Amino acid sequence: MTRPMRRIKDGCILCACFAAAAYGQAGALSFKNDPAEYYGSRFFLTVLLLGAALILYSLIRYRGRVEGAMSWTLLIAGVLVVPSISTMFGTLLVFERAERVEFCGSCHKAMQAYVDDMESPGSQSLAAVHYRNRYVPRNQCYTCHTSFGLFGTVQAKIAGVIDVHKYYMGNFRPQIQMREPYRNDDCLKCHSGAVKWSLNHASSKDSILAGKDRCLDCHGKAHPAHTLSR
Repeated sequence: MTRPMRRIKDGCILCACFAAAAYGQAGALSFKNDPAEYYGSRFFLTVLLLGAALILYSLIRYRGRVEGAMSWTLLIAGVLVVPSISTMFGTLLVFERAERVEFCGSCHKAMQAYVDDMESPGSQSLAAVHYRNRYVPRNQCYTCHTSFGLFGTVQAKIAGVIDVHKYYMGNFRPQIQMREPYRNDDCLKCHSGAVKWSLNHASSKDSILAGKDRCLDCHGKAHPAHTLSR
């Protein structure tokens, strides 16, 4: 075998090894993990490192001067392209991870007690019953405290940014309280139309849908939203 052919063969074997490693890594991911988020976060980190490298190279190579096509290319990439890509990916990743229970519990002084109650096997609160029986499979805090539709999502994100600001500025009072009473719509977005719910609420269905009767008027007495709310 000639040397060029041997190099081509070695290159093919190396590519096959990289592909197998990548496939094995993807297959090793848990079914609960999102491959798009997994690789997206690593792409985001790569872009940040690339941006830092461009800045350092430009400072060392051109010392703040802009001259020639290469310097303009690096300037545009460092000022426009890299920040735009990193902002887009960073926003998507942060907004996705902000919906997780772990993110809610990260504000430990304000929210950790509620997360502990929800995850407690002995708690009989509504949050714990839903969590224990997996009525909501994931992102339990966000799912139950976000209204239906696109507007509900936007409203929740805005409220979350305000809460994060209050948390780090210390402008909150434990024990925290909801801004407004829990709405029927936030329960009905999952329960309405279910056979069990329709059978158990046949006599009061219309008044509940109309908002005349509140879900928590009955369910909040036997099972409060959280046991520490008493």
